[in-house]
Amino acid sequence: MAADRGGPLVDAFEDAGRDPDKTVATTDGWVSEFEFEIGTRSAMDREESKKTSDRMLAVRAREAREGVPRIAGRRAYGWNYDMTEHVPEEVARIHEAAERVLASESVWSICDDGNTQGVPTVTGRPWTITSILTSGRIAGLREHKGVLVAMGQWEPIVTEEQHQALVVALAPKRAKPRKGRTYPLTSLMRCGLCGGRMRSLQREGGRRTYACRKGPGLDGCGRVSIRAPELEQYVRDLICGMLADPVTRAAMARLDTGDEDEGDGSLLEALREIDERRQRLIDLYTDGDIDRASFRTRKDRLDDEAREVEAQIANRTGTRVLAEVPGTYEELVAAWEERGIDFQRRLIETLLHPIVVNPARSRKRAFDPGRLEIVPKA
Repeated sequence: MAADRGGPLVDAFEDAGRDPDKTVATTDGWVSEFEFEIGTRSAMDREESKKTSDRMLAVRAREAREGVPRIAGRRAYGWNYDMTEHVPEEVARIHEAAERVLASESVWSICDDGNTQGVPTVTGRPWTITSILTSGRIAGLREHKGVLVAMGQWEPIVTEEQHQALVVALAPKRAKPRKGRTYPLTSLMRCGLCGGRMRSLQREGGRRTYACRKGPGLDGCGRVSIRAPELEQYVRDLICGMLADPVTRAAMARLDTGDEDEGDGSLLEALREIDERRQRLIDLYTDGDIDRASFRTRKDRLDDEAREVEAQIANRTGTRVLAEVPGTYEELVAAWEERGIDFQRRLIETLLHPIVVNPARSRKRAFDPGRLEIVPKA
């Protein structure tokens, strides 16, 4: 009889699309009896995950200072997996490549020989050598976050002198001095249509523009662009207005989560170097010097590096940047112009998430701030 009396209630649950084992009816409607419990567990899981992550980072930093090798998902070229022994044929390949580089031979010819001869790599991808030869690992140097912290507890393959010579030989070459940069928002904006990165573009007549560029290695849609001078002035006024507001400055100070051992400037320089390497790769591909498969593999690797650096930059905000800027709007505008693009980019990255630029709503050339989606970090 009890089961029969409960039948209409079960039917009501099912008619409402609810699970009778997990839902109760109240005067306010249907409510999950596990809602509070689920929320509590979720918060506890997030806190425990953060603690675990912090412990792992601390362990890795300590191991680096002790010279313990970094054992990741794949083994280091030239050693067995735990870096206790050399792999003779790979060591010979490193020595050969080092000698050819120091003899001014092209890196691409070395890599092409390796790919043509079917030389195996630890990843199974096409052969590359630059990252191996410039890593302190082959000289027995333990690095952590790009900084030398100790001598490694493994047998080196080359001497420190040879390693330094390789770093110099493989440093980015420029045919002529680099001109001062004039696009402070490069890589800090996203296309509102495809989500691609907005890049600098100088059109005929010297008109500066930011555009979602389409072409080899650019991955854009080519359908969104915006004039640079008006946009940069708008962002300058916005940033200076935010920093002149004491409430905003206080909120930004509370976001200070950076690592005192690693400077913002080094991260920005690392990101610029990755962009330069990506551009050189695009030039090699468009000139026919490398095939499409090699291009895609190397570009994917550079994109991964860029995303990692961008993630670190996104987390580095707060008092260390704000301590460098004045407090009044007029002084901020003056400092913006005087200190140049590196200073401007640091402020933009500190205060704003990437700016989204949507398509123009008319053919008029007047600057329309309504196209922009700007989200402050605080």
